[in-house]
Amino acid sequence: MHWQKTKPSLWQLRWDVASTHVLVWFARPSESRVLRSEVHLFLADRYGRLARHHQRLGHTRRAIELDQKAAEEFRLGGGSEPPPAVAIAMPVPRPRVLVDLVAHSGPWHPDDAA
Repeated sequence: MHWQKTKPSLWQLRWDVASTHVLVWFARPSESRVLRSEVHLFLADRYGRLARHHQRLGHTRRAIELDQKAAEEFRLGGGSEPPPAVAIAMPVPRPRVLVDLVAHSGPWHPDDAA
């Protein structure tokens, strides 16, 4: 079986953005409490993916707006420029090996206590 990394659906992306904003609202960041950079980077990723989706559909204006949001979230997350893309190849996993781990050391009786 070939493993593929599944892309989140449009609704999953929308849910991720909305639920993150709700959680941020509950956390109520203030001057003394700021959001962790991971939250901003997560939102930047989701906004970027939504922008690509709208770009594929031909919604250029919406794609630009989402790209701008992604860039701002990325900046707030501590990123100055997008990380470089890296092609990574992993070996195909070996098939499972089933092993019988029950000890067979002679005649076994159900009333034997070991």
